[in-house]
Amino acid sequence: MFSEIDTKTLWFVAGLIFVLLEFAAPGVVVIFFGIGAWIVAIAMWAGLIDSVPAQCLTFAVASLGLLLVLRRYVAVWFVGSSSNGESNLDEEFVGMTVSVLQSIGGAEQTGKVELKGAEWNARSEVPIDQGSLAVVVERDGIDLIVRPCQ
Repeated sequence: MFSEIDTKTLWFVAGLIFVLLEFAAPGVVVIFFGIGAWIVAIAMWAGLIDSVPAQCLTFAVASLGLLLVLRRYVAVWFVGSSSNGESNLDEEFVGMTVSVLQSIGGAEQTGKVELKGAEWNARSEVPIDQGSLAVVVERDGIDLIVRPCQ
């Protein structure tokens, strides 16, 4: 059966399979291997490459090159601009009032605050005493950046 199908067509079909697999296993990675296979098929149809080592090298360079250069731009089309919903989480915390459980020493020294029943590490540019109230200015990873309530 495969003796009837030429190598160019096999590369094209392999590319199509990779592109379709992207829908089954999203992550915007597999699609670049599909495009790399299509580049090999086009280069073979144009007569630019012929040998198996040249086909493999073209596939590897094209696929990895596209992956490294374009993934961050193309991922926005498939995934959206939010990265795992973190921006919504940040917005949810900003402006909330928290209780200071452990003094925050200013100059970015970490203390503890309570937010929504959970204890968080917190930092502030100015000292905030235990038992005071503070307002969340931003979230930095697992730390909250706070300022004293006015």
